[in-house]
Amino acid sequence: MNSKIWLMVYGIVAALVILGSGFYAFSSYGKYTEALSSWDSKVGSIESLERKTPYPNKENAEALEAKVKSYSDAVTALSETLKSFQRPLNTTLANTEFQQRVKKGVEDFRAAAKEGGMELATATEFQLGFDNYANTLPSPDLVPVLDYELEAIQHLLRTLVNSGGESMSSFVRDPIPGEPGGAEKQESGVVHKYPVRLQFRGSFDSFQKFVNTLANDKTFFYIVRVLKVKNEATEGAAKLTGGPGGASFPRFQNPDTKETASPEKLTEWGYGTATEPELIAKAKEAGFVKADQDARVLMGQEKLDVFMVVDITRFLSPEEVKAQTPEPEVKKTGRR
Repeated sequence: MNSKIWLMVYGIVAALVILGSGFYAFSSYGKYTEALSSWDSKVGSIESLERKTPYPNKENAEALEAKVKSYSDAVTALSETLKSFQRPLNTTLANTEFQQRVKKGVEDFRAAAKEGGMELATATEFQLGFDNYANTLPSPDLVPVLDYELEAIQHLLRTLVNSGGESMSSFVRDPIPGEPGGAEKQESGVVHKYPVRLQFRGSFDSFQKFVNTLANDKTFFYIVRVLKVKNEATEGAAKLTGGPGGASFPRFQNPDTKETASPEKLTEWGYGTATEPELIAKAKEAGFVKADQDARVLMGQEKLDVFMVVDITRFLSPEEVKAQTPEPEVKKTGRR
């Protein structure tokens, strides 16, 4: 082979090897620089942590313990306050005794309603919402809550009677968790609610007194969750306007035809110039009498039909909450 050709081939191969080595060295240097930067960053973080006081230290542990104790004391104080407003569950009551309490409670309330003048739409069938237990016994584990709910319902309905309710057309108690048709468990582990639904009729004053009494009751906690009120008077009393000086016209009505005197008739009778006795006399001659029923509407004496959903609310004690809280699972570790 010609020496020149050999040298040329050797030079080309050598150049390719040098270029490849340079590219590999350059790319490796970039990776080296990146790894070195990451190492320096981690070393810096470690040195920074080493200069700080490790957590938890004594001061932090004591501060945390003080906050936990303060919170625990506040919860205990709240629990003691709640005990003065609600009685504990009777866990010793048998289901047969509860059934007898329901029967006596029904009889007592029927008598109280009759004495207070409140009509029950289904007086002979009314069972305070415990219709299922008129002839059957409840599950023993549900008796404490059912007994608590029974007392709360009796207190609620007696309040309605004492407030002046005139009639009650329906009363329904929602099943509590564990009863047929009820939820599997309570939504909250701290506050339990037992809803009841009632529909009654009464005056505005009786309705107002009933709601105010529930809001300030110190025997049970009641929450009015749904409230629908229908007034028997769907329209207000007719009023005529545009009298002298912008005053309202007096209202006269024909007792037979129920016709209301128009402003033109009032003018014919001398309204604006005649005295009130003269005006009344002229109206009487025309077969009209002065209508004073506006005050009945304006003063709130009409009847109201009311539908309410009331949550009987019970706050659990710390002992009950602890008893319902499942114990944490302990993981078992095997030995080799």
